Amino acid sequence: MKKIAALALVMCVAACATDGAKGPDARARQAASMPRLGSDEVLSRFSALPAQTLAEGECGLFLWLKREDAPLVFFQRSNSLAAEMIVDGSLRSLTRDGAERPIGMSFFEKQNFVGDDLRVTLRIAVESDRTLQGGLKVPSGMISIDTMEGWSAALPVAGAIGCK
Repeated sequence: MKKIAALALVMCVAACATDGAKGPDARARQAASMPRLGSDEVLSRFSALPAQTLAEGECGLFLWLKREDAPLVFFQRSNSLAAEMIVDGSLRSLTRDGAERPIGMSFFEKQNFVGDDLRVTLRIAVESDRTLQGGLKVPSGMISIDTMEGWSAALPVAGAIGCK
């Protein structure tokens, strides 16, 4: 019994020590280490996002790529006009510059985002049989990406709006 208690204490101390390593530098290192979505010239520019956490009372839009391994590719917090994606190994904060058809709490069925050399258009469909606070399924959506270099991509997604 004493061995189990000692082991639990060591694990708790280790967890607390690593929890303090959060911040911009840690997030940048984590973004750089996330797996790329593919090997072609388009998907190789994008990486999966790490797991995201919400603060108490906060909601988030979580979108996963519609494929078997379903990596998280897009995240937006309810209290932010920005969204997050990992592009070229860097965590990018994309600024919303347009939105249509409100869902609630800063979420919309169509949103436009810009960031450095990217323009991202997000279109989602939500199931309307639940309230936003109870969580909403996003059975289908599309992330359209256009770059200043002239290439474009469309990523089919599905996900949820969840609140803590």
